[in-house]
Amino acid sequence: MSHIDPLSDILERITTLYRNEVRLVGVEHGLHPVHLEVLYYLSRCNKFSDTPAAVTEFLGVTKGTTSQSITLLASKGFLTKEKDPVDRRVTHLVLTEKGEEVAKSAIPPTVLKNGLEQLGEGQHALKEQLETLLRSMQKATNSASFGLCKTCKFHQPIADGQFFCELTKETLDAAGGELICREHTLD
Repeated sequence: MSHIDPLSDILERITTLYRNEVRLVGVEHGLHPVHLEVLYYLSRCNKFSDTPAAVTEFLGVTKGTTSQSITLLASKGFLTKEKDPVDRRVTHLVLTEKGEEVAKSAIPPTVLKNGLEQLGEGQHALKEQLETLLRSMQKATNSASFGLCKTCKFHQPIADGQFFCELTKETLDAAGGELICREHTLD
């Protein structure tokens, strides 16, 4: 047996436990895991990535699943839909305070947070190894990276904690650099 099989088994068990814990939180709010994933994604993405198309791409689900999820989340008061002021064809999904609260409480599950805390200093090495694995899998599947703005090749720091995005040609605040972006590019 190769050493890859035990790693696959461990990753599979972790993801199963993760999904089960997320599902339990969803039950408390009358939501399915995909709904919590939408909320969590929207709580972490920037203004270029808060559209239904970006949600679909990030989660790897169908447009129908995304549409139904957005409709349900809006009807329950977890998010609102707002037209882009410049391009009225674009709809931005904006979390309400209720949506923000649920996103932060549901994902990552407490059991994962506690488990990671037990790693202590080992968290950093694990993060780097998992990022390498993730990037390899994204490259192999031609998937978008959806990385943090501050790690993108288009991110250019400027004065006063702001940065300039070479792709969108916009100046953004430092907090925006901590958000994930659909347009993220490493090379």
